[in-house]
Amino acid sequence: MAGAFHGVGEPGCVINVGVSGPGVVHSAIKACKGQPFDVVAETIKRTAFRVTRMGQLVAQEASARLDVPFGIVDLSLAPTPAVGDSVADILEEMGLESVGAPGTTAALALLNDAVKKGGVMASSNVGGLSGAFIPVSEDAGMIRAARSGALTIEKLEAMTCVCSVGLDMIAIPGDTSAETISGIIADEAAIGMINNKTTAVRVIPAPGCKVGDVVEFGGLLGSGPVMPVNTKSCKEFADRGGRIPAPIHSLRN
Repeated sequence: MAGAFHGVGEPGCVINVGVSGPGVVHSAIKACKGQPFDVVAETIKRTAFRVTRMGQLVAQEASARLDVPFGIVDLSLAPTPAVGDSVADILEEMGLESVGAPGTTAALALLNDAVKKGGVMASSNVGGLSGAFIPVSEDAGMIRAARSGALTIEKLEAMTCVCSVGLDMIAIPGDTSAETISGIIADEAAIGMINNKTTAVRVIPAPGCKVGDVVEFGGLLGSGPVMPVNTKSCKEFADRGGRIPAPIHSLRN
């Protein structure tokens, strides 16, 4: 579990705490081999409950000692490049040969839902982007799957439909056109708009690099292979400019 406090010492400040435990969840579901999905989901939910409860207790104690209001607990399964701290490992523990295999999006949906259920049971102050983050270069299992070719940008895009984030920390060839990057961003923005959720795009053109080369970002940003992008042109689409009209559900008020 990792934690962070924000806003101490400023007028009108609050204490927010972030907790993360992909390694804890991975260890917990190792006991579920061969068990049905409801057992897996219940195990993840109970683990998320314990992690969130601990985060809340720490934040409440800090709030009392500093005389600063308690804000939220953000339960986010945020991986690091370190072995044993991978969201991909959790998904593969559910029975996937590799992240990117058929069933990956369903496994991620189960994981996110169980984490959120456990979080809201533990605290009425759960907020932020609670759920699983899937940055490629920051997750040892995602890096492994991308290098083997099992994980593609298209599969990652499908996975973002069921998690709290978008395409994150993905290295692409340095000669990728601006129009292609615009199309990738537009696709992810469409997922966010239609599903009324937060998405973003952090793809990184690597100058002078081609598919398969490895880019080192350093520290917690890790490293990652340069992933292939669809080479079919969307220039005429991008050249239309302007903005795509908002979907009908934006008229709820």
